[in-house]
Amino acid sequence: MSTTGPSVGPASDLGEIHNWTELLHFFNHTLPECHMELSEDTKRVALFVLYLAIFVVGLVENLLVICVNWHSSDRAGLLRPYVLNMAIADLGIVLSLPVWMLEVTLDYTWLWGSFSCRFTHYFYFVNMYSSIFFLVCLSIDRYVTLTNAFPTWQRHQHRGRRAVCMGVWVLAALIPLPEVVHIQLVDSFEPMCLFMAPFETYSTWALVAALSTTVLGFLLPFPLMVVFNVLTACRLRQAGQPEGRRHCRLVCAYITVFVICWLPYHVTLLLITLHGTHISLHCYLAHLLYFFYDIIDCFSMLHCVVNPILYNFLSPSFQGRLLNAVVHYLPKVQDREGRHASSSSSTQHSIVITKEGIQPPAAGPHHRV
Repeated sequence: MSTTGPSVGPASDLGEIHNWTELLHFFNHTLPECHMELSEDTKRVALFVLYLAIFVVGLVENLLVICVNWHSSDRAGLLRPYVLNMAIADLGIVLSLPVWMLEVTLDYTWLWGSFSCRFTHYFYFVNMYSSIFFLVCLSIDRYVTLTNAFPTWQRHQHRGRRAVCMGVWVLAALIPLPEVVHIQLVDSFEPMCLFMAPFETYSTWALVAALSTTVLGFLLPFPLMVVFNVLTACRLRQAGQPEGRRHCRLVCAYITVFVICWLPYHVTLLLITLHGTHISLHCYLAHLLYFFYDIIDCFSMLHCVVNPILYNFLSPSFQGRLLNAVVHYLPKVQDREGRHASSSSSTQHSIVITKEGIQPPAAGPHHRV
């Protein structure tokens, strides 16, 4: 949920603007140069529905992933720490969605105070970067483990992965700080939570924040993901591994999902930030970008729904562990009558599935369904 606002417009139009109050007046009265019939009410309803759908599905999926992987042994998967921490990060993003849902419903009015204004955005950014970085770590470690390229890593891989996960969380906690310190609660007409860098250097700060988000959130992680996933898929195919073809399809899905979720967001963010001071967009294009930015931002959060499917639910190993977890937590029938009822049901079922003319053996308590 980026709060880096647009640049403040051509310098010739801003020569007599000296503070934020005059700037807000400029945006409200002089900036529009063309008129487009775009319904803000429809946009708010669509955003609320999207946020709600992502919240419900993402909450269930990531909680399942966390529970199953948390109670699994270390032998359940060497790369499990990355999968588990990625699910925790995605769950953090999902838990921040109710705030954005209410903010959209209230027409971007912020009613939760100055501390929550900064903390909610910080919480979102930390989990966003963590989720992306764990995807990169997963891609790199999978290839390193497959090729045995670093024997030292193989000997200390469990401690190494825990150290990497801790390092990712620390790095993700530090990256948003320069932007978050400039997020403030602005009481103009209605209280709003905005990126408010020093007025004289606002455009520079906004550009730095947008560029850092794009570089650290897309331009660096994406090539690393592509290279190491493709190398892993090629290695599996060359080795004649039966899962080679399946992994190639998964690699294509990993890359496609990452591009679909994040590329539109970063392109739109950069264009909005550069508009006015560094580039000049056509009036209608600028209106479309400003109007659809929140929808594109919301759409980027779909990775919280898709990641559990790609990295967990499609795995036969995870499916087996999930089934074992479900069976383990099913209520146990303790009383004798319950066991006899189950045995009777099992006997009837056995009679149905036996071949005609063959008498099934007497059913005992061990024939429970």
